[in-house]
Amino acid sequence: MANFQDLITQRWVKLTGRKIDPLEYSWLIGPVGDVDIIGEKFILELAKKDSLDITRNAPGSGLIGSVEDMGITGEEKQRLNAMVADFYENTSAYNFEIWSEWKGFFKPFGGLLSFLFSKRLQQLNLPLSAMESAKGLNSEIIQLKPKEHRKAKWTIWYRKLKSSGDVIYSGVYTTCNNPKYNFPLLKVIFPLPNGNASVIMTKKVLKDGSLLLSSDGKKFGDNGFYFTLTNHKGTYWAKFIKAMHEWIRVYVDDEHVLRADHELNFYGFNFLNLHYKMAKKGDHVKTN
Repeated sequence: MANFQDLITQRWVKLTGRKIDPLEYSWLIGPVGDVDIIGEKFILELAKKDSLDITRNAPGSGLIGSVEDMGITGEEKQRLNAMVADFYENTSAYNFEIWSEWKGFFKPFGGLLSFLFSKRLQQLNLPLSAMESAKGLNSEIIQLKPKEHRKAKWTIWYRKLKSSGDVIYSGVYTTCNNPKYNFPLLKVIFPLPNGNASVIMTKKVLKDGSLLLSSDGKKFGDNGFYFTLTNHKGTYWAKFIKAMHEWIRVYVDDEHVLRADHELNFYGFNFLNLHYKMAKKGDHVKTN
């Protein structure tokens, strides 16, 4: 049976969002979760439903096949730092460290999110303190592939805190073609009960070779954060969360260390920053 909190959220999406045609808004459609724990369960069920084989951390597996898949042009690729490109195309070869920085006023809401949804669903367990993430992350690139060929239909980045085993993100990484834009957008789908949350991001290659991903749209149809809901009978609803904006900058610092800074804002207020350090497996980098 669906949890009461999930029913309230789904009702809110129906009342305040809009009913959508899944063909017209195919760029919003993606894998959905069951009515209970998400965690790794949805991966197993998605593979079973579509008769897909599961591979984990296969050599050379990345969040995307090529950076061009998210609309990076030839000129931009020349400017993009090669380490940043390699991270997206060869993610399974990297180890990760993470630091979280909740802003004081918002920290209690992080605890409420954890209590109501994250711990129960094993999804979006954003660390509430630096100590929670001090031991680092277990990271897997999980690809679901048709039996008849080896190109992945779905790529999941599955990250758990080493300290607790809680799932921070179980996100499906893909791209989408939104008719409002003349280039592909990066799309990250987080399955939730009877639906999903999607972050749809534009990209910009900056002068220093870093990559800036943004979900900062202002209205439905823009890049941004969406909830999508289905009754599993072909009817869909979608809600654009115009108050929620994110920016992710992936860059190489002055000591040649690959890093990412993830800023999340709500109604213009920065409520959470996540900082990542990425190193090729077997490499040694400084720890601060």
